[in-house]
Amino acid sequence: MATETAPAQSIVSLETEMDLARRLRQADPSAHAELFSRFGPALHGFAASRLSGDEQLAEEIAVQSLGAAVTTIRRFNPRKSNLRTWLYGIARRLVYVELRRQSRRKSVPPSAQVPIAELPELSDGDDMAASVTSRLEAQRQISELSRILSEAEMEVLTLHYVEQFSLEEIGRIMGRSRRAIDSLLTRARQKARERLASNGQ
Repeated sequence: MATETAPAQSIVSLETEMDLARRLRQADPSAHAELFSRFGPALHGFAASRLSGDEQLAEEIAVQSLGAAVTTIRRFNPRKSNLRTWLYGIARRLVYVELRRQSRRKSVPPSAQVPIAELPELSDGDDMAASVTSRLEAQRQISELSRILSEAEMEVLTLHYVEQFSLEEIGRIMGRSRRAIDSLLTRARQKARERLASNGQ
């Protein structure tokens, strides 16, 4: 029964997004409020995961992203992506600008660190999100890997395992092909396995 309802729920979600985009184009004030309440928390969490857990800066990025979406909503093309993917693309660009401004590699706050030994086995392409109890736990586990991953690898892991985007959606967000995203994800998993092996010695 679940397999029958999932597609219907997806269709409903897309229809709701389309309606929201339409109302945003019409400058409907209620649409602005809905946009912020619906996507604000998720964008904040994404920004925080990329900005060393800086909650205040993450909040600024989320607000800027949603504000930019409102002012540029006519650029949104539903034939190329859904509204959620488009919003994450905006947030990603703002995060990238901030990271370049800081000119430093992301560090992980103590509150987000977990021992590397607690990371699940990533071989066989298993979905790491399915092996943890919550998206927060997945985020903490991925944060530990930020010490050994490139920014692009870290970003792919975050978008895939924490934000639960498909490879195609991540490709749209990052402006890369699905093949390139798959390669980044594979490389990140390999680095994680090597780190686990070295810690086990």
